[in-house]
Amino acid sequence: MIGLVDRYTLLARVGPAVLVGMAACLAVTAWIPFAEWPFKLAAGSTVIAIVAMVLGQLVRDAGKAIEKPLWAKWGGPPTARMLRHRDETIRPGLKASLHTRMVELGFVKRMPTRQEEDEDPNSAELIYQTCSDRLRNKALELKAKPPFDVVHQENISYGFRRNLLGIRTYALCILAASFLGAVSAFLLGRNPYLEAGGIIVIAAAILTSANESALKRTADNYSERLLNAVDAIPQQVRTGAARGGRRDREG
Repeated sequence: MIGLVDRYTLLARVGPAVLVGMAACLAVTAWIPFAEWPFKLAAGSTVIAIVAMVLGQLVRDAGKAIEKPLWAKWGGPPTARMLRHRDETIRPGLKASLHTRMVELGFVKRMPTRQEEDEDPNSAELIYQTCSDRLRNKALELKAKPPFDVVHQENISYGFRRNLLGIRTYALCILAASFLGAVSAFLLGRNPYLEAGGIIVIAAAILTSANESALKRTADNYSERLLNAVDAIPQQVRTGAARGGRRDREG
């Protein structure tokens, strides 16, 4: 399955929908006796598929909808923010090397100085965002090779948390309904302790994973990994990127 579908799509987009679908599955199977396990399994799988299909259409859009407002609240896109002279996430010496590498890669013609950034922060920000965009694209091209495989995994983690946070309201409503549905099975003499407990565990996982502070930590981790991997871009790829940068400037 992972070989047929891109890992990012499977884990960051489909994953949150499947997680919520599992809660609905437990609510349905709570009403089915364990002795009828084939039907129990089939019904649960069907519910997961339906919920995942419905939520899957909302997941990416919901995640993207909250991204820019959160970036603005955090002071800008994490990677671009870390390239600013005034940002202290990366020490000055390493930041100077990163700025030099951006020019060597052909991402931009030159990087702004501290004075230029202070005098015209908007123009400087456009340059930093250009570097960030081109670096992310290069990381995606090299995602199968170390250290960009680790960078890609961090990106998947960020996408998963962002998308889960985007649908958190829908998810918690579905979980609440699922929990009520599961415990209602007690009325038929069932003992859905396992199902009710499973829904509680899923709810706890969503509440701890889908929150702003956890998402910011993940976003910062991804950006730091991405910037630290700059020197690992192969020479031939770097040369091609530089040529592309010259073509952009000439065009």
